[in-house]
Amino acid sequence: MKTFTYKIFIAALLVIATSLTSCDLDVEPTGTVTEGRAQEIGRLEPFVSGLFSWMVQLQSMGSSAIHSDFGHLATMLSTDLMNEDMLQNTQNYGWFYSDYDFSIRPEYESSGVYMHWNYYYKMVKGANRVVSLVPDGETDETLLQYKAQGLAMRAFAYLYLVQLYQHTYVGHQNDLAVPIVTDKTTDAQKNSNPRATVQQVYDLILSDLQQAYTFLENYVRPSKVRFDKQVVAGLLARAYLNMENGEQAANYANIARQGYVPSITQWSYNKNTGGTGFTDIKEPDWMWGADITSETPIAKTAIANPTSHLSSISYGYATAGNMQKMIDAKLYEEIPSTDVRYNAFAADNIVVNGYPVPKYANLKFGYYQANSPDNFGDYVFMRASEMYLIEAEGLMLQGKYAESQLLLHEFVKTRNPKAVKSTKQGEELRKEIYMQRRIELWGEGFSYFDHKRLKLGINRSYVGSNHRENAKVDYLPEANVFRFRIPRAEMNNNPGITENNP
Repeated sequence: MKTFTYKIFIAALLVIATSLTSCDLDVEPTGTVTEGRAQEIGRLEPFVSGLFSWMVQLQSMGSSAIHSDFGHLATMLSTDLMNEDMLQNTQNYGWFYSDYDFSIRPEYESSGVYMHWNYYYKMVKGANRVVSLVPDGETDETLLQYKAQGLAMRAFAYLYLVQLYQHTYVGHQNDLAVPIVTDKTTDAQKNSNPRATVQQVYDLILSDLQQAYTFLENYVRPSKVRFDKQVVAGLLARAYLNMENGEQAANYANIARQGYVPSITQWSYNKNTGGTGFTDIKEPDWMWGADITSETPIAKTAIANPTSHLSSISYGYATAGNMQKMIDAKLYEEIPSTDVRYNAFAADNIVVNGYPVPKYANLKFGYYQANSPDNFGDYVFMRASEMYLIEAEGLMLQGKYAESQLLLHEFVKTRNPKAVKSTKQGEELRKEIYMQRRIELWGEGFSYFDHKRLKLGINRSYVGSNHRENAKVDYLPEANVFRFRIPRAEMNNNPGITENNP
């Protein structure tokens, strides 16, 4: 990539980054890793820290007017609204509504089109810098653990880029996806960099993750903010599930979830007072997340953060703008009333903390501290519950139906004590597992990507639908809405891209 991916908006980003210098992925390092070990670690630490600050970067494109640009969870919310399981109550203020009603799809130039592209390629650039600072052939374990952070983050970024800009892996391995930029890519190659195939991108993802997994063998991370071996295993499980490699998906998901439990406290709600669910990184179910404090820039904004857009019970766009994020009515009817997750959504019109909460609005995402002037809570990127469900699906793909049924039942009973073990097999069992994914992972950014990999359509126009009239779409599997368009600015600056998604 030329100007667009790596250079645009840098001046504005530097201004924003002055409040949190580790977020700045564009500061060029000086020298190479040639001094003593302590100096080498000192050189690496700011850049590794910056990678994880980027996960919650406010205004990654440098515009103070963008209140829907707040890091990785902005993409997750955007894509969840592009499926059928989530809807937005109104189009007041406009944020994310063009994702929900798909009006953004024909555009090439709007900020919503290139925000995801810009965000993840800047993440790639920051990861490449970390990888490049630890030379090939390095044997120091600590330095290799730092390198692993860069490798895993690069794989994480490409896992989203390849899913956003092309259809799913199976059946599309040879289709064009996105350009590959690594620490070995020369400036000349960046200036005219063609789209790699889906297979080539997945090859890079798996290679990076396998290296990171090896380098992190003895690593003990300082907090859940950084990668460790189990989180990398979780990313491998995600990638292999996309590839429908059931054996590897189940294997790595099992490794990833060891020592974690699908906790119930995050789902505990009082229908009158709401709850503080899904706001604390200390939850025993959370494997990887962002530890948000009142000093984090996205918290200080009060409204330009995921809590503002997602929570129905704290101040922000959702409540002040009547822009609640709601569950699809048909999906809600699939949740038994004996399931603790049933209470994560309003069964009727209610009032919580003085805020009117319409029927079907979510109570899943709360606030970290009541009556705080800041609007914040910790953000989750990976949970053990997801790994249980990946493992169950991986076992199903191998034809190990009894094992899959047993594991699925073990998980579901933590949510619904009256759950009955499934006796289904084959695709019917897979549908049951997917139903649990839809309920368990609602609002966490998986719905759109799951429909892509499972080759499902989008149906919001059924009888009794609670979707807004101008958003009652009905799309077939693998319709063009399941592929984001490559921004025109990128095509203008990168002559290597000669073919774009329709």
